[in-house]
Amino acid sequence: MSSSSTGKEQSGREASPAEVARMGPVPRALRFIQSRYLWSVGAQGLVSAFHFALNLWLVRMVSREDFGIYAFAFVLALFASAINNALIATPLTVWTPVIKNSQERRKSESMFSTLNTLLFLVLSALGCVYAFATSTAGEARTTLLGVTVFVAIYAARQYSRTTGYARMRPLVPAAGDTCYVIMGTVLVASMYWMGGMPPIGLVLVALAIANASAMLVESLCLNGRLQWPAGLSGWSSIGNYRSLWKETRWALIGSMTTLFLAQAHSLVVTWKVGPEAFAPLAAGFVLFGPVRIALITWQNMVKPELAVALSEGRARSVTAQLKRTTATTALAVVALGVLLYLGWDHIHSFLYANRYADAPMGLIVCLWALTTFFAASYNAPSAALQALKDFRLLAMASIYGALLSATLVVVLLWQLGAVYTLLGVLAAEIFMAVWLMRQLGIRMAQRRLLDTSAEPATDAGGARA
Repeated sequence: MSSSSTGKEQSGREASPAEVARMGPVPRALRFIQSRYLWSVGAQGLVSAFHFALNLWLVRMVSREDFGIYAFAFVLALFASAINNALIATPLTVWTPVIKNSQERRKSESMFSTLNTLLFLVLSALGCVYAFATSTAGEARTTLLGVTVFVAIYAARQYSRTTGYARMRPLVPAAGDTCYVIMGTVLVASMYWMGGMPPIGLVLVALAIANASAMLVESLCLNGRLQWPAGLSGWSSIGNYRSLWKETRWALIGSMTTLFLAQAHSLVVTWKVGPEAFAPLAAGFVLFGPVRIALITWQNMVKPELAVALSEGRARSVTAQLKRTTATTALAVVALGVLLYLGWDHIHSFLYANRYADAPMGLIVCLWALTTFFAASYNAPSAALQALKDFRLLAMASIYGALLSATLVVVLLWQLGAVYTLLGVLAAEIFMAVWLMRQLGIRMAQRRLLDTSAEPATDAGGARA
């Protein structure tokens, strides 16, 4: 890709609110239809719908133990993805977009690509060693290898997705998402059509192949040719990462503890009781999975633009955007909860009555609704604090939340049973929502004060850049 095209990516701007207000209804409608964000969110909605349908099908078709293994594979993938997000994806979206020199920006991307490859190799090696050390040849080892391939490729795809966002081209991951859904649907449906319900390990392998295909499509969109979007070409510049490590180490601690905060029940219940006991908790979460995916996607999509806007002194408009987004996402979760309540009898009979009749699924879903509401409430503040590069604050908040979650989950499992471990996760999410919203209010007030004090000097020196 030429530097001139890259310049267009960086310099292209959205219409201002005043310009949008002057548009007629037809141009405004066309602008909305052509919006890159509409298509990006639509593609992610397609992924959410695919996972939702696949999860519903698996809840009905496979045993509790198999569904518990499948759900735990996604938990491990989230942890691997969190490592990638902290060390590679977030620095790529926060630091790279503000680099004006196209050659330096490509050098930065190459360095992150090398780190992505190294992480993929490490995850693959660890998974294979564990599979061959703890299982004998057969379905058990196949399942573990399937989990390994799925987790390693799931994490590796973060790089190609995030590069699209870092270049302000959200249609790139949208194309990858569409490919993933098509390939995943074809592969899983073909296996079922040819031989009935496939082993859960093969289902995970099919999803891994779909993710690998999506990576190739994203590489084609980014580079104009098909190539594996990873390599060691940036090895010579890996030393430059030292300057970022002071920040990314806090991002890593924050990402891992934030995820542990939300997934303490998954790890503790699966470890102490087994995947069969974890399965009802995972089955209840199925109804809210698309919401969580949408929240993560929104963060990845807006972090580069928030970083640029804050660097340009537009703290006031960023604050207004964050307030609107927080209110919208919270209300969306409330609306979903109301719909689930109104249709609960039908949902339970269709989804849970067959294999989860003895589990208190109504209570589980209610606890997940409350947990998702508070998680949605601090999603925008978390994105803004990442754009502000305030990783230490995020890390400390998530450390406190993880300690609270882990302590309560262990105590509740011991005293009341697996279902009530969700109360520990809920308490930690409430803490994170209150703490991060308060801290963001303080930080944004400071930024607005700095922006206001800088305006007279800027006006005296001439027009603002």
